[in-house]
Amino acid sequence: MPLSRRTALAGGAAGALAWPEPAGALGSDEQDWAEFRQRFLLPEGRVVDTGNRNVSHSEGQGWALLAAQRANDQPSFNRILSWTLANLRRPSDSLHAWRWAPDSTPPVTDINNASDGDLFIAWALVEAAERWNQPELMRRGLAIARDLQRACFFNLGRRWFFLPGAYGFRNASRVVLNLSYYALPAFHALGRLTRDAAWTRIEADGLALLQEARYGRWGLPPDWLEIDLQTERLSVARNWPPRFSFDAVRIPLYLCWGGSARHVAVQASVEFWMHMEGRPIPAWTDFRGDQLAPYPANAGIASVAQLARAAREGRGAPGLMPRLSAATDY
Repeated sequence: MPLSRRTALAGGAAGALAWPEPAGALGSDEQDWAEFRQRFLLPEGRVVDTGNRNVSHSEGQGWALLAAQRANDQPSFNRILSWTLANLRRPSDSLHAWRWAPDSTPPVTDINNASDGDLFIAWALVEAAERWNQPELMRRGLAIARDLQRACFFNLGRRWFFLPGAYGFRNASRVVLNLSYYALPAFHALGRLTRDAAWTRIEADGLALLQEARYGRWGLPPDWLEIDLQTERLSVARNWPPRFSFDAVRIPLYLCWGGSARHVAVQASVEFWMHMEGRPIPAWTDFRGDQLAPYPANAGIASVAQLARAAREGRGAPGLMPRLSAATDY
């Protein structure tokens, strides 16, 4: 969804940027949250992915929890959390199944977690605990953080990695990563509250990994990356399209949000988007021949492009950002 002004402001001081053309006037967080709630949140607290068979994801639940907390909407927060715990909570730990599908029986057919979904749920819980003085939310959030460390932190030689899920992303020869799961501000928050240096190490190693994992004409990070367990060589992951696309576009967002707007991955992303000056930003680029998507990026990607360019140039948040109403679906 298009980013709110508060999210954008995490990139730096106030400023203005008129590129690419904004889809509408800037509105308040409360307006955007109210529209999101109306369009994508069911009364029982389930966030609906309207562009994908109306399924729900732990990531969407986590994002909605964080947004409700930031908007100080405690009733919505409680409904989202109740649905999440009742329908996605795994029986063996504090993590959550990654998908709930209304057209499946049962709706959860894979209890593997998505580490970014659990990361956002944990972050939202600990922030809500501090805002509303709810110790039980803090307990739940820190329990998720501990289980993420146990199940999704992986050591290889001199580095630690953040696995996309508890299983299915490593075998005897390789480990597969999604670098858009490295949400730096969530690492900051959980590291501060757990007082565990492992979160700082994961962040530092992730920043270093993003220095190296760059491909194609513009030196962009891929959606999916693999590391050879014997040589530690990095390459674009097999079995996924070799692209900077709907996953990797979150990398410059999280770098800016986490205070690393000068990182080379942000610079490369901005250079790619600026190369399209005067033309619509493409939804993705494929590293095979640097092919561009035949259709334009959506409003959310345009928001990240604006934020990243302004933050990289030290001009802070753009004055105008696409509104949530510009999003055609979830």
